[in-house]
Amino acid sequence: MARQPKGELVVIVGFNYDLLETKVAEQVRTSADRIRGRVKKTVEDIIDVGHDLLAVKEALPHGQFGPWLKAEFGWSERSAQNFMSVAERFKSAKIADLPIQPSAAYFLAAPSVPDEARQVAVEKAEAGEEITFATAREIVAEAKKKRRPKRQKAVPADKLGLRLVKSLERYKERWNPKELPELARQLREFADALEKPQAGSKKKTKE
Repeated sequence: MARQPKGELVVIVGFNYDLLETKVAEQVRTSADRIRGRVKKTVEDIIDVGHDLLAVKEALPHGQFGPWLKAEFGWSERSAQNFMSVAERFKSAKIADLPIQPSAAYFLAAPSVPDEARQVAVEKAEAGEEITFATAREIVAEAKKKRRPKRQKAVPADKLGLRLVKSLERYKERWNPKELPELARQLREFADALEKPQAGSKKKTKE
């Protein structure tokens, strides 16, 4: 997960707004001023900054967003993605006033996090529980655990054998008597292949 920008914002080189259309230049410059005043450690500010960054990225010509970030704030696109991810992932939830720590919000906004985990975090926060980074990590781990396919229970050998016999009997009338020896050979090979791993494991156990 990318780290959030820390410390004072340093303007390395002024962005050349003369390259943009007047309307776009004014919009983007205004957003830059607004972002500078909002970079605080609150989820509400993070969301607001994220929305401004998304709007600027949409307004700027292709390839200009990175240089604009570097010129205005000394950020990389990866740093800005933290804000934008939170704004995008939580756009349908009113989390600004909820007890969700910024570090938890960044973590929950990661693309790899299931939507169910974000929903659980919001519901817990709405119930009054503070969502810390550690809490968010537990919620995500639990959500991913539930998504894993459950292992099917092993079928006892006697029942499995009966099922196989019944399946073969369904095709008994279609068997060509001349090909029965070949069929029997294939079944024996299959049975031998099943027994070989068992034999190997027994030897290792004895050793």
